[in-house]
Amino acid sequence: MSAHDHHQPAPMPGEGRGRGGLAGSDSDARRADTAEERRAALRALLDNAFLGADQPAYALVRRHEQELARTCADLLGYRLEVGGTAARLVGTPTEAALRRPLPVRPASASGRARPRDEWPALGDRAAVLVLLTLAALERGGRQTAIAELARDVSRAGADAQPPVPIDFTERAERVAFADGLDLLTSWGVLEHTAGTRASFSRAEPGGEDEALLTVDRRRLALVLRNPVAALGAASLADLLGDGDAYAPTAEGENRRRMHRLARRLVEDPAVLLEDLEEGDRAYFLRQRQRLEERAAEATGLAVERRAEGTALIATDRTLTDIAFPTNATVKQVALLLCDVLVSQQDAAVISDEAMREHVHALLVRHAEHWQRDPGDPVQVSRLTRDAVTLLCALDLAIEEADGVRPRPLAARFRSPELRVSGARA
Repeated sequence: MSAHDHHQPAPMPGEGRGRGGLAGSDSDARRADTAEERRAALRALLDNAFLGADQPAYALVRRHEQELARTCADLLGYRLEVGGTAARLVGTPTEAALRRPLPVRPASASGRARPRDEWPALGDRAAVLVLLTLAALERGGRQTAIAELARDVSRAGADAQPPVPIDFTERAERVAFADGLDLLTSWGVLEHTAGTRASFSRAEPGGEDEALLTVDRRRLALVLRNPVAALGAASLADLLGDGDAYAPTAEGENRRRMHRLARRLVEDPAVLLEDLEEGDRAYFLRQRQRLEERAAEATGLAVERRAEGTALIATDRTLTDIAFPTNATVKQVALLLCDVLVSQQDAAVISDEAMREHVHALLVRHAEHWQRDPGDPVQVSRLTRDAVTLLCALDLAIEEADGVRPRPLAARFRSPELRVSGARA
């Protein structure tokens, strides 16, 4: 309940007209509540590809649409699109976001209850089929049967330049197609209206009870950032190009840099100075405090500044792609390996063999809890590989050809150092 929801006694005549009056306090509370509503709305927009009208934060977006649109445009260079069924931020993602896998929310309730990083990721072939599915849906009507959509996707592939051959008699092709449909369904672009999902799942094709899909054409129109540019794109760089959004001047380039750095602050684990190219680093160091304050004010996240860079810290796990740490074995191993990374921060790389030795030592110590056999080289190697992959996904390490290079962020997860004040020898 917000502050102004509580009952307040009516002010006496003359009360509430100065800074110390009840009306002033109530006004301050309303302003604070309004600011927090906007922050909650922005966090929800950043956390959802499509913020549906059935989600509580959607009402906040509608309530503060103009101010949110101004903030997103001025700070992040994003366009806020609000429709009758969903709201969405449209813009150029960060470089790190392009490297992160795109999770597909499972259809089952049990699958959705799992952490997001345990959802299946959209594969490369599925991503191609998603783009062809969007083209097929754009040409079609409000509803389509799955077999008809599959034929339209095949035709869209044949019309592409160069053509994209598609063979839905192959199980791998159907699996990729099903993954893409699951993604579009989770975004609300498609709704499974009737029939059985088995007709477009990973089972054999065909069947008497074919699925009927309803298309939300408003959401469909919001999937692509720039549909016109997408039609003429010949590469990923063409799809991501933002040259038309900024003036070809020094001021325009500075505005582009500000947006790029603010997006990294808000969406990436941290902005590390060593990752920035020279021009961006110089701009960030000049404008660091202003960027940090504006990003923190817009999102409600706390600024943590270190010599290596800046991170915005959430007190809960909103805006979190990978929950860490947790009780999962691989994540516990990765957490304990952070001490290794920090202790060898000055090393160029930690060899793969050294990482396996560290994991083996951890297994010897914790085998009873983790139910792994430290004497089995296959289990040790697999656990090492999974833990290193996780550390790299969290930006705590970088995998090199000859090993793993520690990253400064690993220091946030090192074991605490206990000091006893006034202890006697």
